[in-house]
Amino acid sequence: MGKDKDLSPRKISEIKTLLLHTGHSQRKIASIANVSRASVDRIKKKLDTNVDLTPKRAKNCGRKKITTPRDERKIRDICVENRKAPRKILTKKVQDAGINISLATVRRRMKDLGFICRRPAKKPLLTQAMMSKRLQWAKEHQNWTAEDWNKVCFSDESSVQILSDKAVFVRRRKGEKFKEDCIIKRVKHPFSIMVWSIISSKGTGRLYIVEGTMRQDQYIKVLETKMLPQVQEWFPNGEFTFMHDSAPCHKAKKVTKFLNAQKVKVLDWPGNSPDLNPIENLWELMKREISRELINAN
Repeated sequence: MGKDKDLSPRKISEIKTLLLHTGHSQRKIASIANVSRASVDRIKKKLDTNVDLTPKRAKNCGRKKITTPRDERKIRDICVENRKAPRKILTKKVQDAGINISLATVRRRMKDLGFICRRPAKKPLLTQAMMSKRLQWAKEHQNWTAEDWNKVCFSDESSVQILSDKAVFVRRRKGEKFKEDCIIKRVKHPFSIMVWSIISSKGTGRLYIVEGTMRQDQYIKVLETKMLPQVQEWFPNGEFTFMHDSAPCHKAKKVTKFLNAQKVKVLDWPGNSPDLNPIENLWELMKREISRELINAN
C-alpha cells in the first residue's frame, strides 16, 4: 500500500467520502479502501486543515526521455529545414543525424517543440517587379487617413465551387469507411459559378452572378447597372474612389473610357495583390458558409 501521494484522485475521493459521511474508524476505512491506515490519517489531517488533496506528481516519475536536449535541438533544426516533409522522411533525416528514435518518438518531440501540422497559408506568387510595385503603392498610401479609406469602394469577382470535397473531414471507426454518412458524393468536374460584388465602409453591395467568363462588355454592364447605383446610394455627393484589380476585362480601353465618362475616380492597384483587397474576407466567409450548408445537406 502506497502513500497518499501515490493514490489516484479516485481513491482519494473514495477515502474522503468515507471519512466525511460514514463515521467509520480510520482502521475500518483503510480496510474498505485497501490502503494503509497512515494514508487515511494523512488525508484526514489534510481535510481538517483544508489542504489541497490533489496528488502531487513526482518530478522524476515516468519513463525517462531517450532524447537529450542536444538531440531535441537537432530535431528542431531538421523540422525547420524540412517543414513540408512527411513524418517518415523527417524520421529518416533524424535517424541519419545519429538520433536513433522511432517515428512515434519524433512525432512526440515535434509536439513538445510546438510543431503542429497545419495547411500552409496561401499567398500570391510575386515577381520582384510586383514586390517593388506593392512597396511603392504602400509608400504612396501610408499617410491615408481612416476617412480616406472610408471613401473607397472595393470590388472583385470570385469563383464559388459547388460539390467540392476540399477540406472536408469525417469521424469514423474501423469498418465504417463506406457508410453512407461517412462518404461525400463528388463529381468529376465540380460545378462553379462566378460572382461579383462591392463593399465599402457603408456596407456590402448586392451579389451579381456572372454568366460565363467576365468580358469587357459584360463588365461595363455590371458597372453601369450594379456598381454605379450602389455607390451613388452610399455616396450621393459623388465623393468616392472605386477599386478594381488589374484583370484584363477591368483594364480594357473600353472599360477605362466608360469610367472616365462617368467621372469615376479609380484607385491605382498593384498587380496580383488580392490579399490587399478587404473583400477577400467577405468571399472567405461566404464560401465557408456555403461549404457548411453543403456538408449539412450531405
